Amino acid sequence: MNIEWRNRTFFGKQALEFSEEDKFFVIKKGIVEVQTKSGSVLTYLGVGDMVIANENLDFFARTALDLEETKIDLPLFPGYYDALLVERLDEYHYNAEARVSICLKKLAEKFGTNRDGEIQITPIFTQYDIANYCNLKREYISVLLRRMAGRKIIRMKPKPWAVLDMQALEQYISENGY
Repeated sequence: MNIEWRNRTFFGKQALEFSEEDKFFVIKKGIVEVQTKSGSVLTYLGVGDMVIANENLDFFARTALDLEETKIDLPLFPGYYDALLVERLDEYHYNAEARVSICLKKLAEKFGTNRDGEIQITPIFTQYDIANYCNLKREYISVLLRRMAGRKIIRMKPKPWAVLDMQALEQYISENGY
């Protein structure tokens, strides 16, 4: 007997396991963390993004997660995650301050909510997440975030974190580019 699961639900911090038949899913609700086999965060995926089963990557539900399996007639993009990996590798040309700023910018753009002139980042992300994404120590992340907060680029307390001025954040990235 073969059961076809079109919709799947996962709980926060649960690993997503796919079978050989699983190919392509659309995120209906929640956030997925995509990691390389070495444990480095490649990206975070959210509502509307696609999850393509890939044996070289690990997928984790960061929040309660609903996936819907989708059938497509096109060949699956074998290089879909390769493009993300190249983008991430390119970020390592930047110094630590710029990498942390780039991470915050991506989180604000993808998972932020515009409220009262600031972009509030969903509170599930922590300094440990940013440290893992940027391959830095959590303590150093704290120093860099406080530095940006001192320049009124971001607000750290109370949670959720907020980007107060996106243009100032982009300027900070270019100032600290290398």
